Amino acid sequence: MAAAAAGDAFLRARGRTLTAFRPDDECQWKGPFYFIQGADPQFGLMKAWTCGDTDNGDDEWGEEIKLAEQAVQAINKLNPKPKFFVLCGDLVHGMPGNLSQRFNVQTCTFAVAVQLIQPGALCRSQTALLVFDTSETNSLGHISVPELLGGWRFAAGTLWRKNQVQDLKNVLKNTDQDIPLVFVSGNHDVGNSPTRETIDDYCKNWGDDYFSFWVGGVFFLVLNSQLFFDSSQCPELKEAQDVWLDEQLAVAEKQKCKHIIVFQHIPLFLSTPDEDHGYFNLEKSVREEIMEKFHKAGIKAVFAGHYHRNAGGSYKGLEMVVSSAIGCQLGEDTHGLRVVVVTEEKLVHRYYSLNELSSQGIEKELLDVLAKQK
Repeated sequence: MAAAAAGDAFLRARGRTLTAFRPDDECQWKGPFYFIQGADPQFGLMKAWTCGDTDNGDDEWGEEIKLAEQAVQAINKLNPKPKFFVLCGDLVHGMPGNLSQRFNVQTCTFAVAVQLIQPGALCRSQTALLVFDTSETNSLGHISVPELLGGWRFAAGTLWRKNQVQDLKNVLKNTDQDIPLVFVSGNHDVGNSPTRETIDDYCKNWGDDYFSFWVGGVFFLVLNSQLFFDSSQCPELKEAQDVWLDEQLAVAEKQKCKHIIVFQHIPLFLSTPDEDHGYFNLEKSVREEIMEKFHKAGIKAVFAGHYHRNAGGSYKGLEMVVSSAIGCQLGEDTHGLRVVVVTEEKLVHRYYSLNELSSQGIEKELLDVLAKQK
């Protein structure tokens, strides 16, 4: 594969496919390979979590920059090279904020549609329309938004989001250009209640929010799981993804692919398929419908992040793999990446700390799995 320009590395997902791989060249099994999965670099969360202000405390992300740099350096040193490096969402902590705005000349009012988050909560959000009378003030800074909203504030990190995105790109552009980057949208990338505007903004920075691609006879699906979580602000976009997904599964069945693998941000479940619904998994009825669809389609595994801890389980042979974060840890795991080896019969994977992968590389046992199958 020819090396791509650094700017193109972030926009390879176009037209619902990944331009780094040509389907005609990749739809047949060619032997075992491996890829790297990471999740939640989430620039800004570490400081916000430490200071107890996940709404507006993400004004520093130096630690996340160092961790992301360590991840890229570790991946670049691997031999043989992975087929690709997938990041399963929450690229930065800053939520998409101002979604749309308009000014009424006759009434001197300025309306802004914003995503809002409740103080002290990591996940509870809603979209609201704020209307300011500019005849009384000529600066939004003079208006106490929290007071007007009864305690609700602008979504986390909207002030810093642009800088966080740029700093992450500055790190990722150093990834070996023969290792394509695959981006998955998370709730901090498109919003807890995504809209057409927030999804469009994501796509301008990182490429399509859902798409498919082939690598060595294996069919990969990248999904926007936030549309499964809350599509109330854009039901037509969820419907479009649902229709597309059914079409893609039909293609996979016709092509007789070796495996089907899904990437998304929010796990279907954390440990058991029938566990209670919470912030870190999908609502039960939604989950059950998706799990059954995936099972019938023969999907091998779903890889996700979001939990900032390692977890997982299975449903009728469908493996749910939840990987901890490159960035902020919310449990006892270490900052790390997952190495996934794909053989003709199965998937073999292991989570490595960044320190371990940097200093020792991939263990002999996994390398032997690759070698034995060739």
